[in-house]
Amino acid sequence: METPNSGISRESNGYQPDPVPRQMLGETEQHSPPLPQVSDQAAGNPPDERSLVRMAVKALAFAALLAILFVAGRPVWNYLHSYESTDDAVIDGHIAPVASRINGTILRVNVEETQTVKAGQLLASIDPRDAQVAVDNARAKLSLAQAQAGSARADYLAALARLHQSEATLGKAQRDAERSTALLNQEVIAREQYEEKIRVADVDAAAADSDRAATRSAQKAISSREASVQAAQAELDQALLNLSYTRILAPFGGVIGKKTVEVGQRVQPGEQLMAIVGLDDIWVTANFKETQVRRMHRGEQATIHVDALGRDFNGYVEGMAGATGEVFSLLPPENATGNYVKVVQRLPIRIRFNAGQDTVHALRPGLSVEPKVWLR
Repeated sequence: METPNSGISRESNGYQPDPVPRQMLGETEQHSPPLPQVSDQAAGNPPDERSLVRMAVKALAFAALLAILFVAGRPVWNYLHSYESTDDAVIDGHIAPVASRINGTILRVNVEETQTVKAGQLLASIDPRDAQVAVDNARAKLSLAQAQAGSARADYLAALARLHQSEATLGKAQRDAERSTALLNQEVIAREQYEEKIRVADVDAAAADSDRAATRSAQKAISSREASVQAAQAELDQALLNLSYTRILAPFGGVIGKKTVEVGQRVQPGEQLMAIVGLDDIWVTANFKETQVRRMHRGEQATIHVDALGRDFNGYVEGMAGATGEVFSLLPPENATGNYVKVVQRLPIRIRFNAGQDTVHALRPGLSVEPKVWLR
């Protein structure tokens, strides 16, 4: 006879009861949802040893991650705050417009677009014949003025000699008159002789005054002629300058661009013929936000990435503009109307390339760059 606990003992001995046939289950049991599984912790049972190990490993991993982030993140944070950068930057340089200084007809053009030239190289020539005629005419005027000045100096010397002679004659006549006066008082000579001596002295005095006036006039004529010589010399110098302007030379070395002149073209003074882009003196104009320049100073080092070349160059901050870009714009903002909208302004910063990095002149004005200014 089986006891009430015989079923439990049989299960404990490995006995498994026969499963109930599914046909004997009702429709309700077949379609009932599965019961939710309750974990040991939710059921109030203590976690087993494997769960504790997993929790400890997770805690250690999280702590290690925090330590790595603290150790590695601080240098990254310091690096990101050690510089200011912008992509609103280009390379700038000197671009000199080459223009004619006289009017004339282009005789020759010696350069082409994109050609590299040196300082003082002949770029184009204007027909020099008109300028040469002006030079010859100015030389003739100068020669005439110099001849007239020489004649005036000769006239002055002659007038001066006549003055000296008349003054000497006057002196003798005055002395004779003085002696005649003494002799007349002594009743040695007659009054007629005395009066003759006085008359001669008066005539000689008038002649001396006339010669003195002629000498002053001749001296003034010399000054006038010398002024004419100076004017003729200036005219000749200007004619020679105009003749030299028929040879249009490069003001400095660079690359020819924007060439518009052709042979046979009639040009006027100030008319632009071409432009020269200088490659020896270039820099970067970087427009930094006004919130970025608070820690920038002149002389700080910079790294300049040139997109066209795919490489970095070294430089330094050369200076900061005196005003933001909008102040120099054609239509600066007007804030007195009350319709003010605050916009972050940009300040142009000039960054100079260190010397010796661009020996082949690969850097050209207008190229886009991304500078980094390393803050102190």
